[in-house]
Amino acid sequence: MRNVNPLWTWFANCSEIQGYLHIMERFAIVDIETTGSHARGHGITEIAVIITDGFSELDRWETLVDPGLPIPEHITKLTGIDDTMVAAAPTFEAIADELEDWLGDAIFVAHNVGFDYAFIRGHFETMGRIWKRPKLCTVRMARKLLPGHGSYSLGRICTDLGIANNARHRAMGDCAATVALFHQMMQTERAEAVVQSMLKRGERESWLPQHVPASDFENLPLTAGVYRFLDRKGVPLYIGMSHNVRHRVRTHFNGDMASSRRQAFLRDIHRIEAEETGSVLLARLLEDELIRKHWPIHNRAQKSVAMRTAIIPYTDQKGFNRFHLKRQRHVKQAVRWFYRDDDARTWLHACAREHQVDPEMLGLGTDGRNLLRDDSPQAIARHNEGVTAIMRSARQSERMALIEKGRNHQESAVVLVENGVVYGWCYTEEAIERFDQLDEIIPMKPGSATSDAIVQHALQDRNTGKRSFKVWNETATKKPPEGGLFI
Repeated sequence: MRNVNPLWTWFANCSEIQGYLHIMERFAIVDIETTGSHARGHGITEIAVIITDGFSELDRWETLVDPGLPIPEHITKLTGIDDTMVAAAPTFEAIADELEDWLGDAIFVAHNVGFDYAFIRGHFETMGRIWKRPKLCTVRMARKLLPGHGSYSLGRICTDLGIANNARHRAMGDCAATVALFHQMMQTERAEAVVQSMLKRGERESWLPQHVPASDFENLPLTAGVYRFLDRKGVPLYIGMSHNVRHRVRTHFNGDMASSRRQAFLRDIHRIEAEETGSVLLARLLEDELIRKHWPIHNRAQKSVAMRTAIIPYTDQKGFNRFHLKRQRHVKQAVRWFYRDDDARTWLHACAREHQVDPEMLGLGTDGRNLLRDDSPQAIARHNEGVTAIMRSARQSERMALIEKGRNHQESAVVLVENGVVYGWCYTEEAIERFDQLDEIIPMKPGSATSDAIVQHALQDRNTGKRSFKVWNETATKKPPEGGLFI
């Protein structure tokens, strides 16, 4: 490879970054030292910049920076930079113009570029200035151009390649080592194609977590499904779902790495896996099942018992059997329970009309009949008979099948529900003619309060016209819905 920038011809024909044509032989290799591991709440203590054409160093600049807050002791032990050293140093605001001149319109390059880029961009933003540059990550470049290393940390990869660094954890020492690494990679046969690809993808190689192959993202479906972020051992860190998996995964990596928790989360992700489900309902059910199977460290919602609206029976001093509604986590004493208060009230109002019971006696508002004024034995008996009928109907076993789209045109997804509880679900291509056949093909699922709520919400949305899927009620008919099982 000639000792000139091989990207010149490609850049000259690339309309996406025409604004950088006049400086196509400039890369700004950057390293910073900071008071902490995340941009929000921490400051920069040192900055080093080396300008290169990809093969030879052109110029260099470095400065200590007053971070505006004390430097923690463990940071001083790591870097050697203490409060005394930065006491007379300029603030970031004081060197911002000079730094921007040095970076110019060059391509921003760093080892784990997201860290350095987030700090510098964040500091510019606190000044009310918008700063944005195309960027390359030498960690990702090394994984593509120098495969087979056990670790791609700057210290380990430089040791493997024989690159000396006599000032580790100081900005210029690490910056010079990164330059040497960058120059070695630019001499490899595939360097031009790799850099082109990383820049042409709209900086995808920079916004993805450093360990995640770009192919993992490109293989994600644009349809409903479940995705998993895995650590280096394949253990799920986070499980999620979406009607468009690829779009949802992209949103996880939007914005800067402002918090230490977010930085640790992104740093630990090594792979992304996903599977299509055919519908949002099945995506939600599969997501809940997988979360409860693996309990990923970054999934928190399902780790607590959800609050529900319980319909609790009691008898008042006059002998009237009554209900009251209460939001609580445990519902063993409930006649019936709902996740949403509105759903509980809707069901009770329907029961009051059907069984001629005063809504006020069921924990609802009064309809003006004021049965409490009539406490004769006959009135109490009539009332209690209606409440008993409501309780009996609530406890009757009701089995239904929710029939949703499958993952292709040949199959359907079937969710079996009994008395409001999810019994199981599966995908099938079989022709089902009798309801009892579902027991043979649907495996028992462990179930959860969350999966029951998912189905309740789906049925409510169907009743209000927000969702469309078939329901096969066992008590209504033994035959599948009109049009067959498949949709």
